[in-house]
Amino acid sequence: MEEKIKKFEEPPEMVPEPSPTITPEMVRTVFRMLEAKGMVQYFEGGIYIPTEKGWKLLMSTKTYKEEVIAFGHPKITASDNLSIKIAKDEEVDESTIGVKANKACIDFSKEFRNALKSNKIINITLEVEDVSDSITAYCSPILEASSNNKITVRKDDNVDSSTIGIMSDKSARELKKDLIEKLKNPKTKIRVVLEIRS
Repeated sequence: MEEKIKKFEEPPEMVPEPSPTITPEMVRTVFRMLEAKGMVQYFEGGIYIPTEKGWKLLMSTKTYKEEVIAFGHPKITASDNLSIKIAKDEEVDESTIGVKANKACIDFSKEFRNALKSNKIINITLEVEDVSDSITAYCSPILEASSNNKITVRKDDNVDSSTIGIMSDKSARELKKDLIEKLKNPKTKIRVVLEIRS
């Protein structure tokens, strides 16, 4: 009987306290921290979290470079305020700054096209005779760069198969006027250097 009483008098086992509830604000805070460190990126289709292969691209210090040669055209106006375009064919619109290009997106190396999907910056240098200009834009995981005719850089974040950079610091309209004037001559050659580096 005594043994039974002793057992009864023993304090009951401690009930574990409930773990803290995860709130939407906590999730948002974590994602903001990850975004600040480049560990997560947002785009129109959702959220991009790099895989092991993606991390290798993001952390790479290698420089990826492509060079494109194109020519001027009498119809070039470079009046577009959102984009800059180079084409293999001779079709000209307000964003076109070069035609008869020797390359389109699909002609870039696999390594360069993969680098376009990183969070790096792409630097674009335009050289026309003794005049040069430069553009800076952002790479993104959503860039396909699969066009077989065009190369496009945009000031906004709209993309298509020809886009190689978004949120650029210049549009066709903002390029040097003397450079554009030279490109109205079909014999004028434009050298375009594309570089992606850490």
